[in-house]
Amino acid sequence: MKEIITERLILRAFRDSDYDDLFEYLSQLKDDEFEGYPDLTYENGREHLRSRIESGEFYAIELKENKKVIGNVYCGIRDFNSKEVGYILNKDYQKKGYATEALKAVVDDVFKEGTHRVYAECDSRNTPSWRLLERVGLRREACLKQNIFFYRDADGNPIWKDTYIYALLSIESKA
Repeated sequence: MKEIITERLILRAFRDSDYDDLFEYLSQLKDDEFEGYPDLTYENGREHLRSRIESGEFYAIELKENKKVIGNVYCGIRDFNSKEVGYILNKDYQKKGYATEALKAVVDDVFKEGTHRVYAECDSRNTPSWRLLERVGLRREACLKQNIFFYRDADGNPIWKDTYIYALLSIESKA
């Protein structure tokens, strides 16, 4: 994975030394309805770091000013020369444009490398997430009804979610 440098950020591969920063922002999501990590502990959290290091599909979002890792951008390889993107940002650093800056840089970079299509999925109720996708230039292509679940209710029944699909084609990109 190559490093991407923006005005305020360094997007790079995760390192073992990133663990405390990773645990900080993942633990903020322990009970989050959109991206929860309910079983996360300081001990088992290292598995999340290991998977981010080994997969090669996660960019650590590092602040240039202090070298703190404040989140990650996921950029997974998919069929038909497509990439799927996703993101998590430390809640203490939200609403400052960091996620937009990071995601836009990754999307622009993959188009420069020849990717045909970039897409993302998000919970239809997660307005900040789909607005971010729109700021980056992706357009809403679909709303899938009750297509996914992460949790079950007290009786063991799935709690279904609707998902928006956003995408951008290389011919639509300004990269």
